[in-house]
Amino acid sequence: MTIIDKGAEIIGSITVEGNIRIDGTIRGDVKATDGVEVGKTGVIVGSTVQSKTAIVHGRVEAHLIAPQHATIGGKAVLLGDLRTGSLVVEEGAVFHGMSSMVEGAPGSGKESGG
Repeated sequence: MTIIDKGAEIIGSITVEGNIRIDGTIRGDVKATDGVEVGKTGVIVGSTVQSKTAIVHGRVEAHLIAPQHATIGGKAVLLGDLRTGSLVVEEGAVFHGMSSMVEGAPGSGKESGG
């Protein structure tokens, strides 16, 4: 797991294998092969955040693409469009944008499998 700790600031896009947890600030796009977690002190300002799953407890100003699952925590702020297969928005969360479900997601009636 890659960790961007509180107080750290990255200017530019970041791509990681596996999971990333962000407690600091990233000013750029974020891409992870598995999951992105934005902690309470975490901030992402970019155009796109992309991973299989996403958990947001901090602030994200970007389009969020998480084909498997996304959770927006109770004190989180998401400013941007969201594409996911499964979504949980906790009470108190702020979400400004459009959301759409990814085809082939569980419960969509368009599952692919074999």
